[in-house]
Amino acid sequence: MKPEGEPLIKKRISFLVASLLGLRRVFFGGSYIRGHKSTMDNISYALDFWSESQMQASFLQHEGYLGALGALMSYGDPRDENLNLEESQEENSHEAAGPTDVTSADEHNDSNIFPYLLVNIGSGVSMIEVIGKGKFERIIGSHLGGGTILGLARLLTGCSSYEEFLDLSRRGDNLAVDLTVGDIYGERGYPKIGLPASTTAASFGKVNSGKLSEYKAEDLAAALLNSFTYNIGQIAYFVANLSGLKRIFFRGAYVCGHEKTMDKISRSLKYWSKGEVQTTFLCHEGFLGTLGAFWSYENMGIDGLASHEVIREVLLGAPYTGQFPSSPLTPEQENGGNVNAEVEVERLRRDNAVLKSELERLQRENAELKAKLVKSDEAATL
Repeated sequence: MKPEGEPLIKKRISFLVASLLGLRRVFFGGSYIRGHKSTMDNISYALDFWSESQMQASFLQHEGYLGALGALMSYGDPRDENLNLEESQEENSHEAAGPTDVTSADEHNDSNIFPYLLVNIGSGVSMIEVIGKGKFERIIGSHLGGGTILGLARLLTGCSSYEEFLDLSRRGDNLAVDLTVGDIYGERGYPKIGLPASTTAASFGKVNSGKLSEYKAEDLAAALLNSFTYNIGQIAYFVANLSGLKRIFFRGAYVCGHEKTMDKISRSLKYWSKGEVQTTFLCHEGFLGTLGAFWSYENMGIDGLASHEVIREVLLGAPYTGQFPSSPLTPEQENGGNVNAEVEVERLRRDNAVLKSELERLQRENAELKAKLVKSDEAATL
């Protein structure tokens, strides 16, 4: 059984970061976890599952005291006054990462495209390492994908489609509901660890009411889109870094073709990777998916049901005219491919005769029942 539950993102990101740094022990703290047995159990199980029992999860019992002690010991640190934080001049840490990295497919060729990470964003998310033609492996995935964001968008904003949700997000301000580092530490942010004031500290962190009517649907949509895109960008970066990959290709109906979504993911990747990871969004991913399915139908267990010509005709939706090279006939097809067809036809004829006989029997029984019903009505009339 795969790990599920509310804190899944915390588990997955902590696992990826620990793997990236080569660590075997992860300590968790925070009032949203401490004392909640089911949450701690879920996190422990998930970390054990993903690390194949190579990592240990520990939960701090007195982190409130430790945090206060840490603040006490560092409040007079003179280095705070001399820190030169270049990032403090930027906008939101994700928003200020630079323009969308748009790479033309013409710039790639067979010799330099591999290896890369393929991030497929559908209802869920799958991340696949592709090292060569026909050589790939699924690394990790997430059940928080396009289906999740659309479901939450419908609940929070009342939108009826993904396009309507994106339109709402364009008119909204995520800062109306998102909590930033500046909201916590002031306009200087937290320079000691390199966090400018505009960095998002908690998505929906300013929400303090259970009434949706108190918030604008546009602001909720903007915050939800930020949370969705930044989370995917962050996990994709960790996976690519862990696998030593410098190229990431994104595909999926929830991303490709939607300029704002692509822009936010690209900015997120550029921020996390410091510009070292190349981000590309497939323009014709629907066509490529169909083409891939077309050329791999032999692996779907239907190769023996019909000739290659017939399969191609069905998949293409038009008569096959010979543009594709025909596959050679097998010895079985050359020496008696029609024998199996004749046997199948004969079997179908026998089955048809049996069904016809059964139908006639049911018709006779129906006639007998009708006759009995008529006699019963006549007796009741007398």
